[in-house]
Amino acid sequence: MRIEPEWLIVAAVISGLVGVVLHRWQRPPLAKRYVWITVFGTLFALYYILNVLFGSGRTGWP
Repeated sequence: MRIEPEWLIVAAVISGLVGVVLHRWQRPPLAKRYVWITVFGTLFALYYILNVLFGSGRTGWP
């Protein structure tokens, strides 16, 4: 799989927004470690989804 920077940037921005929302509005506040884990998980998941839907990524389905 080839890294496509435009989808990586979009995924990073959306993941950052998820992290900001969790950090500011989650009550009781989550530990920073859990926020970072969520941000990285969101980044990988969103990049994969965007790469398969709009990029050159393939899932293996015919």
